[in-house]
Amino acid sequence: MARADRAFGILIGLALVSSAILIALLLTLVPRAEQLLARGAEEPADVVAALVLALATCGISLGVFALFRQLAATAVLIRSLVARKIALPASVAQAAHGLELDQRIDVVADERPFSFCYWFLRPRICLSTALVARLDGEELRAVLLHERYHLQHRDPLRIVVARYFAAGLYVVPVVDELVGFYALQKEIAADEYAVSRDGVGALASALYKLLPDADDISLGLLVPVSSLSVTEARIEQLIASRQIAPTLSPVSIGLSGGALVAAAVLVAVQGGASMAFAALPQLVAVPGLLVGPASLLFAAAVDGGLHQLRPQSQRA
Repeated sequence: MARADRAFGILIGLALVSSAILIALLLTLVPRAEQLLARGAEEPADVVAALVLALATCGISLGVFALFRQLAATAVLIRSLVARKIALPASVAQAAHGLELDQRIDVVADERPFSFCYWFLRPRICLSTALVARLDGEELRAVLLHERYHLQHRDPLRIVVARYFAAGLYVVPVVDELVGFYALQKEIAADEYAVSRDGVGALASALYKLLPDADDISLGLLVPVSSLSVTEARIEQLIASRQIAPTLSPVSIGLSGGALVAAAVLVAVQGGASMAFAALPQLVAVPGLLVGPASLLFAAAVDGGLHQLRPQSQRA
C-alpha cells in the first residue's frame, strides 16, 4: 500500500515540477509572440519562439480535450450500465455483510464479468451479473474487499487527477507511463488489502476465474474508474509476492528529461530576448540555444501525443 502512495507522490512531484518549468516557458514566450504579431519576424529567434509557443498551446489544448473526451465517454458508459441495475442479489448481500458497504453496491445486467469502483466524492461499487454468477460467496467477498479499498481511498478521484497531469504534460511522456505504473500499484494495494482480511485463496481463485475473459472485456475509457483488471502479472505477484518494478521506456525518460532541460534553457535565455543571448553570434546562438531545445520539445511532444492516442486499456 505504501508503494502505491510513493508512486503517487513521485508522480505528483514530477508533474508539479514539470508544470512549473513549462508555465515559466509559456510566460517567457508570450511577449515574444506578441511582438511577432505586432511587428513581424525581425530575427530567427522570433520565429522559433512563436513555433514553440504554438506547439505548447496546441498540445495542451489537445491533451485537455482528450481528457474531457475520456471523462464524457466514461460518464455515458456508467449511465448506460446503471440503467440496467437490478435488485441486489442475495449472494452479494451475504458477501457484503460486515463490510460497511450499505447502499454503495450496484449490480447491473451484463454478460461480461467485471467489477469497478466509480465516482469521486462518494464512490460506489459496480458488479456485473456475469461476475456474480461466476464467483462463489468467498470469491465475491474477496472482490468486494478489493473494491472497498478503492472506495475508501477515493481512487477514482486520484486516477482522474493523475490522468489530468498526463494529458496536460504531454511533452513529458514519462508522466503518462508513471500513471500506468501507479494504476497497477493501486490494484496490487487493493489485492493486499483483500488478502490481509480474508487470505490469498479466495482472491486468487476469483482472478483465475476471470482471467480467460480479461482480454475480451472492454468497458470503454475508464478514466475516473478503478476497475478490477486481471493480468497474469498481478496473479503472479499475488501468489509469489514479487514486487513489480516500473517499466519506464528509456526513450520516454530521455525525451522527458531533454524536454525539461530544453524548456529551462529557453526560460534562461528568455526565448532569445536575454542580453547574454543577444551578445552571441546568431549562427551559434540560434541553433544551439533555440533550435536545439525546440527540436527536443517537438520530439517529446510527438512521443507524448502517441501515448495519449493509445487506448486506455493498453496503458497499464
